[in-house]
Amino acid sequence: MGEPRWTTTSDLYLTETAGDAWRIEAAATGQRGSQRILVAETIPAPVNIAHHLGLDSDAPIVIRQRLILADDQPVEIATSYWPGNLASLTVLADPAKIPGGAARFLSELGYTPAEVREDITAGPARAFLTPDEQAALGVATADPALSLTRTLLDHEGRPYQLDVNVMRAGRHIHYVRSAG
Repeated sequence: MGEPRWTTTSDLYLTETAGDAWRIEAAATGQRGSQRILVAETIPAPVNIAHHLGLDSDAPIVIRQRLILADDQPVEIATSYWPGNLASLTVLADPAKIPGGAARFLSELGYTPAEVREDITAGPARAFLTPDEQAALGVATADPALSLTRTLLDHEGRPYQLDVNVMRAGRHIHYVRSAG
């Protein structure tokens, strides 16, 4: 019978009032959505991440990586990055659950997206994931995967958040964005 057909929207993940957006989205399809924090720390920015965030290479950034589960089965690895001057020493760098979610926390700091850029790429898992990430997601190196890269820009056009979400194949995902 295959995996369920999945209609989603990035809007839910950008709204400061959503709370646990994944739990809400999974519940709408009759599934139990949960997540496990894999990494939450401040590191020097890799070149590609620095580029997306408009930073110098090796500038401090906060990385927060989660294993996303549907009914206790891994479906995605979601990794978020923020400039260190924004996120270091905040709940974003803490491995605990963020009360109300990251979007709410950022909005309290005055960061709401004025523009959202999304790119979707398909390829083998090895193109997007380290061997440890492949094991966590339960995919082999040659298994197909889908990567969604989302950059959030503030009202002055500066990027302040980068999300890289890698999903295992097998689900049909239909993205819907609201106008305005």
